[in-house]
Amino acid sequence: MGSSTSYISGLSSGVDWTSMISQLVAVERKPIIALQDNKTTLSNEKTAWSDLNSVIQSLQTSVQNLSALDDFDAFTSSSTITGSSTSVSDLLSVAVGSDASEGSYDIKVTLLATAEKLKSSIAITSTSEARGISGTVDINGRTLTIDATDSLANIRDKINALNSGDNPADVTASIITIDDGSYRLTLTSKNTGTDGISLDDDSGADILTTGLGLQQLTAGQDAQITVDGETITRSSNQISDVIEGVTLNLLGADEDGTITLNVNRDTDAIKTKIQDFVDNYNKVMSAIATQNTVSSDGETTGALFGDNTLQSIKFTLRRSLLAEVSGMDSSLTFLSQIGVSVDKTGKLSIDETTLDGYLQTNFNDVRNLFAAHGTSSTSALAFSYAASGSTAAEGNYEVKIDQVATQAGVTGSGFSGTLGSTATLTLTNANGTVQTISLNAGADMDTIVEAINDGNTFGITAENVGGQLKLTSTSYGSSGNFTVSGISAELGIADGTYSGVDVIGSIRKQGETDWITMTGIGQRLRGDTGTDVSGLYLKYSGTSTGTFDFTYSKGVGQKLDEALYSITNSTGGYIEDIEESLQNQMDKIDKKIADKEARLTAYQESLRIRFANMEALLSTLQSQQSWLTSQIDSLSSS
Repeated sequence: MGSSTSYISGLSSGVDWTSMISQLVAVERKPIIALQDNKTTLSNEKTAWSDLNSVIQSLQTSVQNLSALDDFDAFTSSSTITGSSTSVSDLLSVAVGSDASEGSYDIKVTLLATAEKLKSSIAITSTSEARGISGTVDINGRTLTIDATDSLANIRDKINALNSGDNPADVTASIITIDDGSYRLTLTSKNTGTDGISLDDDSGADILTTGLGLQQLTAGQDAQITVDGETITRSSNQISDVIEGVTLNLLGADEDGTITLNVNRDTDAIKTKIQDFVDNYNKVMSAIATQNTVSSDGETTGALFGDNTLQSIKFTLRRSLLAEVSGMDSSLTFLSQIGVSVDKTGKLSIDETTLDGYLQTNFNDVRNLFAAHGTSSTSALAFSYAASGSTAAEGNYEVKIDQVATQAGVTGSGFSGTLGSTATLTLTNANGTVQTISLNAGADMDTIVEAINDGNTFGITAENVGGQLKLTSTSYGSSGNFTVSGISAELGIADGTYSGVDVIGSIRKQGETDWITMTGIGQRLRGDTGTDVSGLYLKYSGTSTGTFDFTYSKGVGQKLDEALYSITNSTGGYIEDIEESLQNQMDKIDKKIADKEARLTAYQESLRIRFANMEALLSTLQSQQSWLTSQIDSLSSS
């Protein structure tokens, strides 16, 4: 009898075999329930590890904000003014970057930079009628072609179209409506400064000045300031190359007002970073404590209760936190000495008065307590940083420099004094990006240098060296390589690629014999993966080879970062391995459950078929019994 046949349980037999099958199946299902409970336990553990990993990663982020020396380069500024009733905010705004340094500066803003503006003096009666003028004009090195059929609107649009590409004209054109039937064309330089708008009428017909009556409305002007008595001019009102790390945004001019700008360390920003680290460390300790908590009735615990790996993580973090920082130049070698200590609950707390005091009086010592740092027998060799997961150990090293880094560069020869014809300089950087710079006929070397420095963004500087052009990459090594093409032979620079050289060096622990080769990247040496100094970066800015002593010290931030990296790393970290193991176990349980469910389904169906067959047989026998009974009754009545 097929399994699709349906019978009512006990209809013939009087036995509730459906309930009997359910009970038999329930007995057979107990191993599956045990597997499901086991999977739930594993799933809870995985979720607990995932939640803990998120908290630990937040700690790692806050630790990384304290593990490098430049993480402590936070500055703020304040300004006062004397000699004028004008407020500082009307004359100047200041932005201070991480590469600034403490200092005080007296500043006067005497002139603001302005952009040159031209306007047509001829009354033009229509914007759409042909102007009947034609010819070509170079506007800031870009060629404008005007046809006799062009209207005023066409000319405006053609000028504005020159602002695209690698060498935009940076001049905008617009039309002013005086009244109906009276219009003017204006040209405005996008850039401030005396360079303004350069017009070179190639057709010789002065089509813009004669045909449109174009005249200067506003002259371009450079900004002028004095800093500590030194007069400085710049073409822009945003000046970032006078005070290192400080950008001055000029808003107004006042010859009488002297602004005193003070740049100070932003200790509040550093305290915020330290507080963030303390808060996140305490969250990790709380999360671990929660996992080891037993409910008041003693019935439930955290999913990771008593887990050895969890305890190992806790002790690893505490050990890194409480360890003495070696290689310090002061007696401050523990965090507790600056007011960051562990309380009786195992959590961190901050004595703000103590921390504030040391940030003011021993800033570098506080920084070195947290950040990785290094010292060398030469100022040319400096510690750069240690990447997360670095395997470099603290201690004394020797660093051997076999080749110093150089910059790509070339110096021309034979330039006569002025450029005989228009030329286009094409620069191609190491990544293959191309940039073109137009040089006008008649330009002298200073003009050529200025055009190149204003026109390229590749970190290539031009200099006038004895009347000859010198091009130099600001980057060291192969990343600063550049290719030159298209320069007139007058400049004496051959088309070709000019290359820099990366530093070559190696390192070893003092007392050891084997050198470990490091990869050179410009002036920087990198400890390669798989070596004993993996993730260690040094910078050599010297000009001669040699062997130098180097001492490497890890602050608490760097120690914790390395410990946390081994815990949270997505490839091979403790937690990642645990979660992968738990998932593999759950996957195996799922397979076992699926196999057992399939067998249980077959077993249940088999029981149904057997009882159904029994029911069918009983039904048949009962029918036969009824027939025989009826036959016997018939015979008896006969």
